[in-house]
Amino acid sequence: MHVESLKLKTQAMPASVPGKALQFPLVRILVAVAFLLPFVIFHNNVIGDLIASAPEPRRSIMSWVDSALSFVILLACYALYVRWIEKRKALEISTQSALSELGAGWAVSFAIVAAMVGLIWIFGYYRVEGTGTVRTVANAFFFFGFGAFLQVLLFRVILFRMLEEILGTWLAILLVAAIFGLVHMGNDNATVWSGIAVVAEDIFMIAPFVLTRRLWMAWGIHWSWNFTQDGIFGMPNSGITDLPSWINASVDGPTWLTGGSFGIEASFLVVIISIAVGLFLMRVASSKGQIVSPVWRSVGALPEQPS
Repeated sequence: MHVESLKLKTQAMPASVPGKALQFPLVRILVAVAFLLPFVIFHNNVIGDLIASAPEPRRSIMSWVDSALSFVILLACYALYVRWIEKRKALEISTQSALSELGAGWAVSFAIVAAMVGLIWIFGYYRVEGTGTVRTVANAFFFFGFGAFLQVLLFRVILFRMLEEILGTWLAILLVAAIFGLVHMGNDNATVWSGIAVVAEDIFMIAPFVLTRRLWMAWGIHWSWNFTQDGIFGMPNSGITDLPSWINASVDGPTWLTGGSFGIEASFLVVIISIAVGLFLMRVASSKGQIVSPVWRSVGALPEQPS
């Protein structure tokens, strides 16, 4: 096992039974979420209502500031959890290579989405009907940025990382992908196929975290994936069609290409591309020793010590 993945394991060594129970991965998932939950509840019930009641353009400016501050606060809450419960540094949110990894993730998703939109346009199924304002783009940028951050923090940094300690990398990917797909079944215009597509594509979303063992590339991929689809090109995003975007467009054509009313995430081509990119990243991760074995295969193995 690579030293980077070992550094993300809990360093707490309690002697008591309650202490050992607290360090069990499934318990730590709940504890980590509990560190985030008070702020999320306060935000949704107080700050969110305050912003919603403000007139424009003050409402937009307040929402931009809110997204940035909420990002910092939630990172701080998570860092406190890691320090107090896992007794280590939160290396998964360290700023090492943050900008380069975030930018790389952004570029990959933008290239895939832009290529798909271009292909759909070439076939005559994508038509521009108008454009939005700069404020519209900025609102979408911050909205999708914070939404992607929250999902990466919950599903990759917390849920996947801790399940990986028990199940190993590959089984944890399968379980988290299944949960992620199930959550998206509640979206508008979701179908059985769209749920399967989201599950299959989730390797593309998890692989960057496995490769880098940091949040940034996974966040960049998820952020750009959603923002480019909806905020720029006006495509349905995971079935959601009522969010404003820079380009107001109409899309029709065969579902295998466009994904229909769910968006290109339900496109057969996008599923194939996402799996291919995800497997490529996993291959690189494997070459760097970032694949974790299930706990039952690790029993009896000599543990490596993080440097």
